Amino acid sequence: MPFTSNPIDGTKIRYEVDGVGPPLLLVHGTSGSLELWAESGYRDALRSDYRLVMYDLRGHGESGHPDGSESYTPELHVSDAIAVLDELGIEKAHVFGYSMGAWIGFAILKYAPHRMLSFVAGANHPYPKSDDKMLNYWIGLYEKGLEAVLESFEASTDVPMSETARKNFLSQDVDAIVGVMGGVRHATGLDAEMGSVSIPVLGYAGTEDPVHERASKAATEIRGAKFVSIEGLDHAQDFLRTDLVIPHITEFLADVESANPSN
Repeated sequence: MPFTSNPIDGTKIRYEVDGVGPPLLLVHGTSGSLELWAESGYRDALRSDYRLVMYDLRGHGESGHPDGSESYTPELHVSDAIAVLDELGIEKAHVFGYSMGAWIGFAILKYAPHRMLSFVAGANHPYPKSDDKMLNYWIGLYEKGLEAVLESFEASTDVPMSETARKNFLSQDVDAIVGVMGGVRHATGLDAEMGSVSIPVLGYAGTEDPVHERASKAATEIRGAKFVSIEGLDHAQDFLRTDLVIPHITEFLADVESANPSN
């Protein structure tokens, strides 16, 4: 797979492209990789209508794993995404991010909104996270090791990981992931510019997801934004229940495209 480099610190970023149509940047969550889009069904569901641009976040997969939470600021995450788009000659793209990927999407919305056609924010919000109980819980769990994280994840979802997913999960760089989450915890809020957002935005979260309240609040602060509450879903299911999630995404993107055929 091809790589590009972050122009600020030189971190290598692995990416992949698939499909045809308007560009759609897919930004995965913590502990993920670009392979998750195929494993979970998003890739097959979206590739016939969109040119999918997928990449491994820094600290994940085959992208670079720099040390320390200072290597995982919102600005660096944004410059990674922009470096991938620039490498492909893409001026603007739809952006869909889940969990941490949505947090990065909010960072793009703040620092580079001119590169976005629209934004789908899956199960996250732009507000400061220094006191976020869920984030602090996961940081503490990762500090205990990957086996502890895997056990907790599988117990909470009732969805067993495939052998491939399990192998990939246990091959992670745990220090890098702790650095990634530390970068989120130490970052200031990304909500300062929300009142001036002019692109279409869709937010969603399950009603059993701890981020639901703040995710829905964020949508009220963005002019014209839509928000979907998905009954009964928790944070993991907000990604895994593609049967409930993907229809909202495809309907939203189709509406944006039909309203702006020149995209």
